Amino acid sequence: MLTPNSAPARVRTLGYSARIAGFTMLELLVVIVIIGVLAALSPPIFSSGVTSAQHRALARAIAQELRFARSEAIATRTDIGVEFNLADRTYQLPGGKRRGQWPEGVALELVTTAAETTDEKHASVRFYPDGGSTGGRVTVKYKEREFRIDIGWLTGRIAIEEA
Repeated sequence: MLTPNSAPARVRTLGYSARIAGFTMLELLVVIVIIGVLAALSPPIFSSGVTSAQHRALARAIAQELRFARSEAIATRTDIGVEFNLADRTYQLPGGKRRGQWPEGVALELVTTAAETTDEKHASVRFYPDGGSTGGRVTVKYKEREFRIDIGWLTGRIAIEEA
């Protein structure tokens, strides 16, 4: 207990001055700059060009075109083919309707009948008025991941499978 005449208590230190723990403004700025530099450099390092979502979306878009061609063949009672140009990386319905393209770096392999293959870079999958097709498989590959789009020859059924 302190009395008016008592001397104030002394704080005893062990040879160093008491200092409040924390970071200086300079230290915080250095850390923020380092984080900014790492954030600026990381997208090119971790970016693979085509994301898995884009890869999946491409496979679905191709399957959608094939399904559309099948429904058009049934509705119009005519043969309709989906043409694939492997050199230009495009696919389309006859006459250039509903054209699509896949990005560089994505490999597309098409297996179809010899009758529908013009040369090694041009081929198509044909759908008939009864719903059947020439059949085949479209494989969309990116790095080690691939999607297989199977086309049933008897029913024209389109199925996507991730491999």
